[in-house]
Amino acid sequence: MLSLLSGTQSERERLVRASQSLLDSLEGCISATHALLGLLNQHLDTSVWLEPVGGSVGVGENLERLLRAAREMHAAAEQTDRHVRKNASRDLYARMASPHTPLREKGAIVRDFHQATLGIFGSVGGPVVAVLLQNAGLPERLEAALREAAASPVLGLPMDALRWSSEEIARALSACATPGDPTGETAAEPPENGPVSGAGTVQSLGDYLPDVLTGRRARNVLAAAAQHLEQALRALAPACKSFQWAAAAAEVYMALISEQQPGTGEGPGPNPAGVAH
Repeated sequence: MLSLLSGTQSERERLVRASQSLLDSLEGCISATHALLGLLNQHLDTSVWLEPVGGSVGVGENLERLLRAAREMHAAAEQTDRHVRKNASRDLYARMASPHTPLREKGAIVRDFHQATLGIFGSVGGPVVAVLLQNAGLPERLEAALREAAASPVLGLPMDALRWSSEEIARALSACATPGDPTGETAAEPPENGPVSGAGTVQSLGDYLPDVLTGRRARNVLAAAAQHLEQALRALAPACKSFQWAAAAAEVYMALISEQQPGTGEGPGPNPAGVAH
């Protein structure tokens, strides 16, 4: 059956690339958040959790849940971070917090911090995680990204929709778009069930053919949908990447700690008085 959507094969491929790139960014952010939460709860003896994400949850709601988790992680790490600032030299703290510290330097940081704070912290892992979380700026970065993408219909798509075919994604974005939007202008009224909700399963999209799909309008829905996805990707990907950087850096530090202090275990050590370690 011939496609009912106007647009070239290259436009379909452009849309699929954009949707896959956005999906990769979101999944990377989710995976990094789970990793950071695991390290935080293990080494700082906290109980911070991430609400269910992915699947039928909307892109925007997924990001809001990640933002709430990032804020909670930042708050949980604050007290330990202050204690590190108080007990480590300014230079050592700056080296721990820097996003540009090379691998070789990280090994020296673990050794130097352990020697400088011997007897103050029960383990090096907790302080390292706290410093990384306090200086990564994850809540601020994600909040700014959400503000930038706030008007995008992509936020209304369920995350699973990013795995759909180019035509299915274009139809879904047409249903999500607001009147006057480049994608929405090409569509007739949305299905009776209303715009696509990211909180549940998309209904009726397979049967919904707005005017443009029947050829009554010649606007290129595929190109407009690809543009929406690319704009959302530009707004959101840097923030998602910052989560991945923080998780990768923390995991490298944990591996170095295990190498330098074998037998010490990875669980949280005894807390200094009055410090959430």
